[in-house]
Amino acid sequence: MLFLDHYSSLTISYLTPLVKAAQSAKKGALMRFRKEGIEYEVYYFVGDSFFTFTWDYQGKHYRQRIRFIEEPSHLRGIVRFFVCPATGKKCLKVYLGRKSIFTRYAVRHVYSYQHLSHNSRIFATTRNPGRRNGKQKYGGKITRYGKRIGRYRKKLSKINNYIICLFDRKRINIDKKI
Repeated sequence: MLFLDHYSSLTISYLTPLVKAAQSAKKGALMRFRKEGIEYEVYYFVGDSFFTFTWDYQGKHYRQRIRFIEEPSHLRGIVRFFVCPATGKKCLKVYLGRKSIFTRYAVRHVYSYQHLSHNSRIFATTRNPGRRNGKQKYGGKITRYGKRIGRYRKKLSKINNYIICLFDRKRINIDKKI
């Protein structure tokens, strides 16, 4: 199974300076960047509707074209999207593998925490579900956000108590055998 959180990603907004440089030069432009020890080169030529990625990995040279489309924004200007080579869907992010570049639609967009049980997800995420600016109480009343944090803390304390009870039982069993 391929987990997306083990791959580095590239958003299309990262390539906006490349497009602008190519348009100002009225020819083409090249951008180089390094991710996870692999140096990638991206070529864009004015009038083309794709980016050409090239990179070397374990002595082999790889080259892949990723199409993009431009659509008018509902605010101003245009918005660029990558087009998934496998499904043809629009997306803003591609994942950089060692031998290929792909989108989340091509690999069933699976993250590793989706295979954990519900209780294990609480321990797998290092972040607290709380927000930086969330208020647990407003005007002396508990908010919806406060209720959610309360449920999270109750669930965490139940699991902690369960683990402590299991650990105590194992310690008791060990003491009885000796």
